[in-house]
Amino acid sequence: MDALLETVARLFEGVDEVWHVGDWQEPGVLDGLRKIAPLTAVNGNAPDDPSYPERIKRHVEGLAIGMVHRPPRQDDPWLRGLDICIHGHTHRWRDDTLNGVRLINVSTPTLAPKDSRTVAILTIEGSEARLEKLLV
Repeated sequence: MDALLETVARLFEGVDEVWHVGDWQEPGVLDGLRKIAPLTAVNGNAPDDPSYPERIKRHVEGLAIGMVHRPPRQDDPWLRGLDICIHGHTHRWRDDTLNGVRLINVSTPTLAPKDSRTVAILTIEGSEARLEKLLV
């Protein structure tokens, strides 16, 4: 875990905040991420920790961004009004649009084959968002 957190800290140097979509397995992961930048996390299923919210919705620059662990259903009313929805659970990279909402899953830095372990940086400037995929 320490080596992974060191790699992530190097990749995330200078970020304004870190968002985590759940499945952190060990509390030390969140502690390490908090050392990089302010942390926003949602509850996942590994562990299932109800002390974290199931979903969050925030405005960043000119965009409404939501985060949830499980991928939202196409008809989920919670998606309305979002520009971007970040989710986890599938551990597969995703960057596509559904009903006008950009859906992002940055995959996983641990559970994928070594050449597919990723994190990402989402850069928001006004109403523009750029996603950078980073191998760990």
